[in-house]
Amino acid sequence: MVTSLTKQSQPTLGLKLRDMVLALLQEMVADYDEKWGGGKMSAAAYDVAWVAMVRERHNPEQLAFPDSFNWLLRHQSRDGSWGYPPQTIVPTLAGLLALLKAPQQTESTRNAAKRAEAHLRTALRQWSIANHESIAFEILVPTLLHELEKLGVVFEFPGKAELLKIYHHKLSIASPELIYTGKSGLIFSVEAFAPSIEFQRLKPLQITNGSYGNSPAATAAVLIHSPEWDTAAADWLTHLSNQARRNGDPGAMPNAYPIDVFEGSWVLYNLIQGGFDFKDEAFRSVGKKLLIWLEKSLTQKGASFSRLTGVVTDSDDTGMLLAAHNLLAEKTGMKTVSVDCLQNFERDTYFACFELERGISLSANAHVLAALLSVPTLPDWVVKNNSINKVIDYLYSTKNSAGYWEDKWHESPFYVTAIATMALTQHPSPSVRNQLQPTVEWVLATQSAKDGGWGMNGSGSSTLEETAYALQILNAVRQKPLEKTLRTTQPSLSQAIRRGVDYLWQHLDELSSTTEIAANSRLPRLWRGKQLYLPSRVVFSAVLAVLYQAFASEQAVAG
Repeated sequence: MVTSLTKQSQPTLGLKLRDMVLALLQEMVADYDEKWGGGKMSAAAYDVAWVAMVRERHNPEQLAFPDSFNWLLRHQSRDGSWGYPPQTIVPTLAGLLALLKAPQQTESTRNAAKRAEAHLRTALRQWSIANHESIAFEILVPTLLHELEKLGVVFEFPGKAELLKIYHHKLSIASPELIYTGKSGLIFSVEAFAPSIEFQRLKPLQITNGSYGNSPAATAAVLIHSPEWDTAAADWLTHLSNQARRNGDPGAMPNAYPIDVFEGSWVLYNLIQGGFDFKDEAFRSVGKKLLIWLEKSLTQKGASFSRLTGVVTDSDDTGMLLAAHNLLAEKTGMKTVSVDCLQNFERDTYFACFELERGISLSANAHVLAALLSVPTLPDWVVKNNSINKVIDYLYSTKNSAGYWEDKWHESPFYVTAIATMALTQHPSPSVRNQLQPTVEWVLATQSAKDGGWGMNGSGSSTLEETAYALQILNAVRQKPLEKTLRTTQPSLSQAIRRGVDYLWQHLDELSSTTEIAANSRLPRLWRGKQLYLPSRVVFSAVLAVLYQAFASEQAVAG
């Protein structure tokens, strides 16, 4: 076990990190497929449940994907739930529905359903809807409750009226009718409307890989409710099922697939922020392949989480793609790409994540800022609209009084705070960067005295992922020192980074294999989809990037 950068020879550490990063990038490139896309994401019980409800085409008394039904039985928690605290309600509602609709009601199925129902009765009574955030929960939960009521299971809970109010508000913003236009993100959650969907009008929105919205749940709902069997949709789910079996987890389904743009952009951005220069021929080769893939994923309207378009574009993926592409292009001698597509998302005081959304995303605005600062010459519209200052003002106006940010896409404040800090420190003005001083103090104050890591994920313990983000924050301000930090907290900053890096080395075995990481239950699921999930390669890249940055820093001092 490595406990410090100083306890292995520098050449050994350098080679280890280089090999791990190269293996990660090569695995990503090998994974990308023109038909199926690519990417790696942890299993999502919510989507598994929907796939488990699909019946055989020629025998409706048989399940089309029995592996997924068996996955539910294998992975139900002791308390009767599915998913990861504090977000178990949505996947457990779907899991209960799948159990109750199973064609063969065995004793194990009935017992699992009773345990799920008992968990939900407690969890719904305690549910704070105002503090909950997951993709489309405001339309998914009412739909699942309605379907369960038709089976005789009725849940009454204090927040039910508030939930229905949010439900109607969401539909007033994004009417289901807009799904057919291709302009609504609801295609990703079409299962919420499947009983009333006009499937002939939906068919043109089917992605070339056969899915609807790159969502297993949405695609399964089409197979369940459409009057005509959709062979392409079934083939896509079969592909995912076969993939799960090969990975040793039969029946597993991801929250979304493919995620090649999301994964590729975040991984590259993390590595570039960590100081990887991609000058080595092996890195140049794989980097160029990734750049080409990302560039082909960009349209005039922006990008989505996959090159296989079928979900509306968003500023989060678009901003990160542009920032990662342009920063890497600069290092490899390739051309940067225009950021003009971001104008689609500009509003009076911020940048919207989606054209139709209920809440503003802070991380999306941070990624937009990173993208705008990644081009050598600003477009006229950016100058005219004062777009960069607009985003900066929005970010600082939404910062918590303690110095950090929170966002709807991630459970931990360390994630969005790292994204915002890395973008803001790229601004040339010291007056912009100096406003990050409370952020630095917050990070230093929240470091664990026990192990040197960071964690605010609800478990009360440090995590690899959150520690990597905390170190990204500290590294960003150390590279572009703040006036006050330089005078008063520089020694504390250096000490905190050393202890945090030691924590990562001590626990690196938890990330020792990019193949094993997706199934590694020790790693918390902190990313918010329809349920909490883990984009394993993204997390791995953040950890490796800060370790490499620490290694390079010590090399520079030694040199």
